[in-house]
Amino acid sequence: MIEGEKVRLVALSEKNLPTYRRWVNDPEVADFLASMDFPVSMAEEREWLERAIAAEGRDVHFTIVTKLGKPVGNIALMDIHCINRSAQLGIFIGEKGFWGKGYGEDAVRALLGFAFGTMGLNRVELRLNERNGRALSCYRKCGFKLEGKKRGHLFYRGEYCNELIMGMLRKDWDKLGRRGKA
Repeated sequence: MIEGEKVRLVALSEKNLPTYRRWVNDPEVADFLASMDFPVSMAEEREWLERAIAAEGRDVHFTIVTKLGKPVGNIALMDIHCINRSAQLGIFIGEKGFWGKGYGEDAVRALLGFAFGTMGLNRVELRLNERNGRALSCYRKCGFKLEGKKRGHLFYRGEYCNELIMGMLRKDWDKLGRRGKA
């Protein structure tokens, strides 16, 4: 378990499968999720959970829960590269009542502390749709820097748009006092 100020990051759990499925089948929640087939069946969600657990070493996945134990989203470090000491971050808050209240930001900071501290990574990057303003704001608050853009890379709501690439290095995290407050 990884502790944040508002949240805990805990292991994925089969008992949460119906909740995970509800989240990814909600059009508002799934709006910016990459490569998401829609809708997702319970069997497909179970396969995802099994793959996520089996990917240990390459990926680490967590459920984001409030301090009272309510699951509100998922977060992961994926494509972990042991030689480069790098990974990609992915997150979503599935409970819409928790949007815009700092839970995602706290989860990102907690995961970065784990990535740079416990795992000894040097770099964490992420990619996002340029139209996802809420996520962009969160990542900037956590100290991520815009590193580039892939022009016209994403087809979103009938139009091509840019994919942004953001990154953080361990030295950047250390400068932020290991809390990620930009």
